[in-house]
Amino acid sequence: MPQSAQIATTASHEKRRSDGQRKQLARGAPDDRDKPRKCAQKSVKRATMSIAQYQIGPEQRPQLHHDPGFADCIRPATVKDRALYLGWRGFLEAAEAGQKVPFVPHNDLPDGLAAYRHFLCGRGMARKFSYDRYVANDKAGEITLENAIVDLQDGIEEIAAQNPYGSGFQVTGTGIRCDNKSMWSHLFPYPKTENWQKAIGAHWIWLSATVGVSRGTPRSFVATMTLHAEDLYNFNPGAQDVGTSIPDALNGPLEESCLGQDYLNVSTLVRVLRWEEADYSWVDNAKRDSPDRAPNDNRRLRNRM
Repeated sequence: MPQSAQIATTASHEKRRSDGQRKQLARGAPDDRDKPRKCAQKSVKRATMSIAQYQIGPEQRPQLHHDPGFADCIRPATVKDRALYLGWRGFLEAAEAGQKVPFVPHNDLPDGLAAYRHFLCGRGMARKFSYDRYVANDKAGEITLENAIVDLQDGIEEIAAQNPYGSGFQVTGTGIRCDNKSMWSHLFPYPKTENWQKAIGAHWIWLSATVGVSRGTPRSFVATMTLHAEDLYNFNPGAQDVGTSIPDALNGPLEESCLGQDYLNVSTLVRVLRWEEADYSWVDNAKRDSPDRAPNDNRRLRNRM
């Protein structure tokens, strides 16, 4: 993308944001998270340009590129591999036992440990996690949701401008990478907490929506947005864990011998958005997952609370 387009897009997102809006968009008070909430009004004219590319049509998963990691299931497990597997199982049990215990290092990793347990025991099956929980408990998730909403609104307004007589349509978008390497990492960042760095790390999101348009001046919109999140949980040659500096290569033999298997982490998040053209109006939050409920993958009941 040309530098001028990048600057215009960043400016578009920045104009639509404020700290007060961010809290209402992404989180809300815990006792009224299913109630409609208004955002502060802003009358701002913007250069409208979305980061993702949107088209009219039902939701359709775009092509997403995941890091390949170590080769999966390329050889039979050896005695050494099985000993390594038992060692990591023991390490996991010890880490789970230390959760929520004061002064124990790394004692707040319910989502990260649940994801690793699925690597060891899930046989490669896809796993659902809660993006609502990520948004509520990690600042990066909050920022990602805020900018995803802005990006979808920009994309919808672009499509509506090209189809001035339509009163409703569906849209689906291309993938947006959430990491610390892309040019948009300040808008769609890598997780900030160790828990979510271990649980999903760098990941993809893509957006779809059902849209209604009121043809006044200015036009008003209502959209039921679905944020789709996807991450391939695996270990990568040359990489290491952010929180502990443990090399990924220590888990590599488990992938190669099929004792541990990579898998897809998937999630959806729904919001109902209402706004007027070129102006943040208000956001009506749809029913969502409880951000306070830890994954059921945790073996100990206290780690699920």
